Parts: sequence; structure tokens; C-alpha cells
Amino acid sequence: MTLFNIAQRFPLPDRKGKPINIEGRRLLDQHGKDHSSRPADLTSIVLLSAERGEFTRACIESLFRHTEEPFEVIISDVGSSEETINILHSFEDAYPNLTVIYNPQSRGTGGQRNQAVLLSRGRYVVFMDNDVLALPGWLSALKEEANRDPNTALVGAKLLKKEQEFVYYCGLHAISLEKEGKVYGIGLDKEGEKGSLHREDKRVNIKGIVPWYPTTTLLARRAALFEFGGFDDWDGTRGIMLANEDKDLSLTARKYDYKIIYTSHSEVIHAHEYHKVDRTNRYHRLYRLRNDLIEKDILYFMKKWKLEYMLEKLPHEDNTRRFVEGRLTRVKLDLTSGPLAADVRRIELL
Repeated sequence: MTLFNIAQRFPLPDRKGKPINIEGRRLLDQHGKDHSSRPADLTSIVLLSAERGEFTRACIESLFRHTEEPFEVIISDVGSSEETINILHSFEDAYPNLTVIYNPQSRGTGGQRNQAVLLSRGRYVVFMDNDVLALPGWLSALKEEANRDPNTALVGAKLLKKEQEFVYYCGLHAISLEKEGKVYGIGLDKEGEKGSLHREDKRVNIKGIVPWYPTTTLLARRAALFEFGGFDDWDGTRGIMLANEDKDLSLTARKYDYKIIYTSHSEVIHAHEYHKVDRTNRYHRLYRLRNDLIEKDILYFMKKWKLEYMLEKLPHEDNTRRFVEGRLTRVKLDLTSGPLAADVRRIELL
């Protein structure tokens, strides 16, 4: 299922429950300027809302503080509690360039992003987690890189940890296993010292083509999204609900011969701190710690792309899994000197 029929499957309700006028709505930027006649001048920034209203507030405040280019914000909510809904109402009242899609229930990460892509009108769409804090120049650097080459579909930013001195994700972390043009493994490599790279590390401050990149802060060419149908979202029986939608989107872009670029010139803070997570709160119980759905997502994703390995090499543990005969099993892989080393694909410098 794709964004081509998203409005029929998941209507886009406003705060009164009425369908949002997709084509007829005014496109205002943060200064109140109307871009309806020239929508390509506007960048659409997409956030998902699942409780955590204060995180969303901090994210939005950082966007208005550190984004010079004309932009709009589209938030797709999962059917949050009254407290969070009231926060979203306050955003709409305060910011003329902010639109909220009030879903009565979760449509999944891909489905809700597809809703926002359909509602967007600009040349570029930026997918951003609501626990991200923008830094000066973040958007201009992403757009500059995308503007260099029409065959670039996705551009990812350097993601810093909350203390800002160290990196959360960068181009070095996104890897794949490939042989004769076929991807048979994909995921993260933050093993050992790669999990605590300094913000100024020369391995971080580069740009290049990556095999995939997270949607934590990822700019996409809107025309390309429509060309290949956006995210493969969950329809109740198949598709992706919660996890690996970014890897799936990246592999789809590559299937259409588009490039995925990482640039260190765009910096944001990923304020999520795993060691401080309250796994008993509403957000994690209902939306993040759904291991049953995540397992289905992984199995669907790996079957779809005929993958053998889901790579997750972390500083404290190796969660890499192998898909064999319809089942996932834990394995430990040596990607530096073992038999798979020649097949490892990392960032290709530009």
C-alpha cells in the first residue's frame, strides 16, 4: 500500500474531524507569506505525534529558531490523549504554517508519513522525529546537497547526541552487505569506538553516498516519493507498521536508481536518551514497545527484499539476526576480516 491511495484508506481529518482540503489549503511559511501559487519554494517538514507533546514543542520551537528558508510543518497524530491534543491545538493557533492531521488511531509510521507527503506541496519533504532539535543551517545544507544532482532522492543529516559533543548517527554507521549488485544484509554498525564518535571526528565530517539512512532527519525529493509511491505502509495484513520503514524507503529509492547522500554540514540533535526511557509510560506501551508488530515488520521487510541479515552491531552488544527458513536467529558476524568483509558497503565519499 502506498501514498497513491492513502487518503481513501486513511482520511486526513482536521481538529473538527472534517477532511483537510488537500489542494485548496493556503500554503503559508513561518513569516505568513503565501506560497500557494509557487509551492516549490516551500519545504514541508513532517513530524509524527504519539504523546510526548513537550518533545514536539521543543522540536517545533527549534525549527522556528534555526530555519531561515520558507517552511511549513505537517504533524500527523496517532490519536493521542487530550493533554497532547490540547498542545497540538495550541501549535495550530500560534503558527499559521503548521497543520495537524488528527488521526483517531495510529496509522503506522509509514502510513502517517504518507498522509503528510500527500498533503505537502513543496519540492522537498523533510521527515523528522519529534525528539529532534534543529541547529543553525540544518535545512540549507540538506537542500544544497539535494540541489546538486536531480538523481539524489534522499539526504540525511549528522545526528548529534544531546550533549552535542558526540554523534548519535552519521554516514559511517549505515552499512549493507552486497554482492554482484544484490543487497543481502542491511543495518547499523556502531560497534566499539564507532558508538562514541566525536562531533569533529574526520570520519564524521564527510559527505558521500550511503546504502541507506534513518528518517530521524531525512530530506526527500517529493517528486521521487510520488514516483515510487512513498512508504510501504501497513494495511492490516501486510506492509510496515513501526520499524525499518527507513531502510525500506532507501532500498526502494535505490531500485529506482536514485542516490542517498549523507552530509555532515547539516547538524541536528537527537535528544532521545535510551538509558532514561520510562518503558511503562503510555507512549512506549502503545507505540514503541510493540515487539509483536516489530517482529512482523522485520520478517515482512526481509522477505520483501530477500535479505539474509539484519545488522545491528551496537557498542554494548551485537543484535544482528539471520533470516533462515522463515525465522530470525541471533548471529555474530565479523565484518572486518571474516568472509563477509569484502561485501561490506559503507559510505562512498563524494
